Amino acid sequence: MHPIDAIILSAGRASRFGVPKMLLPAGSGEVLLTRVLAQALQVAEGRVVVVLGREAAAAQYAIESWLDRHSHTKARVYFVQNPNYAQGQSSSLKVGIRALQSSQGAVVFLADMPGLDGSRLAQLRRGIIQRAPQSLAVAPSERGQLRPPVFLAASLFTEIAHLTGDQGARAILQTRSSLVESVEWGSGPWFADVDTWEDYRDLARMLNWTKEPLVRLPRETRPASEIKARIEAALASEVVPWLAPGLLLLASEDEACWIELPQSYRGVHGLVLGPTQTPTAYLDLLRRASLAALEEDN
Repeated sequence: MHPIDAIILSAGRASRFGVPKMLLPAGSGEVLLTRVLAQALQVAEGRVVVVLGREAAAAQYAIESWLDRHSHTKARVYFVQNPNYAQGQSSSLKVGIRALQSSQGAVVFLADMPGLDGSRLAQLRRGIIQRAPQSLAVAPSERGQLRPPVFLAASLFTEIAHLTGDQGARAILQTRSSLVESVEWGSGPWFADVDTWEDYRDLARMLNWTKEPLVRLPRETRPASEIKARIEAALASEVVPWLAPGLLLLASEDEACWIELPQSYRGVHGLVLGPTQTPTAYLDLLRRASLAALEEDN
């Protein structure tokens, strides 16, 4: 039997969130994306293709740093860029599939679903291995409703190449439901996806990510009039860099700090400023800011 391959879709715009959510901290030395990578490697013994888009350099750096600590898996992980990630999930899925020449099928993971359970992933893997020859897909289900991650047989790849917009293979599978096998997982945090700060906060608390030691950010208070121009520019950007409700994450050449506004201005009550010139600096700022915001949200 051919090895199972995997694709991780991590190229979304995160427009509802603001900051690139796949890079939010997920326990010591981890971000959401590396959590999902570890899960993909549990299911797939073949290649794992990570599709990158927004903040690709920082995402690749985060994974490469993780792989340095898990070197036995390094040769199986590949990166591909999706320059058209703003066109939606289908564009990333197609890029991932094109990178898997001669594959017999791939399990598609979403980078914003980091709560997958190891024992259930083992069930999914068994389901994929034991699937019927004519099966087109295998997916976990929640009370009969299919959920990601989903295994897609190579016989679907040609149809997937014609998908457009912000959709995966769901529409194709709905028309072939008799050829889709499911593995019932039941309800639980394994199906939680991170679309909003509240989603992330709740998952971080549930999985004890908030226990990570916090290097506190210096805090100061400034009137909005002093930084009005920066706020206006951020709010006018294509993707507003919200970290949490009312909290913006902005680049600065100075040391990282948290600025509180005495009065909310256009929905902004605080800003975290700090260096972002390198992937290391950006990831460090995002980690410190996220942990501080989680503590603030208690």
